[in-house]
Amino acid sequence: MNVPGLDERIIAHGKALIAESGDAAASAFVAQSARESYHAALAAIAPMRPFESFETIALAKLGFQYISKLRLSGAHGTAKLLVRWKPADGGEWVIAGAEDISTKPSPWSDIQHYTSERGGNSNV
Repeated sequence: MNVPGLDERIIAHGKALIAESGDAAASAFVAQSARESYHAALAAIAPMRPFESFETIALAKLGFQYISKLRLSGAHGTAKLLVRWKPADGGEWVIAGAEDISTKPSPWSDIQHYTSERGGNSNV
C-alpha cells in the first residue's frame, strides 16, 4: 500500500527492532496507550533474539487504522508481530497495539467464535 508516511514508519520500526539498541529505539514508535501490549509482544519474542532481518509480509486497512504483519528472522528462529498503526496528532503514525503471533496458525485462531465454528480444523 502506498500510505503517506506509514511505509517509512514501518520500515524504521523494523530496523529499530533488529538494531542492538532494539527495544529502546523501537519503543519511540509506540503510543502511550499501547505500551503494555507492545512490551508484552516484545517479551514473547525475546528468546528468538537477536534478529538479523525483517520483512513486512502484510498490510491491511481497518477503519482509520492499519495492521501490519512483520516477520523478524535470526539464528534463533523467526518471530511474527501483528502491529496496529494509527495516525497521531500531527499526522505521524504511531503503534496503537501489538501482538506476537509467532505460534498462531492464524491471527484469528484464538477468537472463540471462530474456534467453535472450525470444530478443531485449523485449515478453514
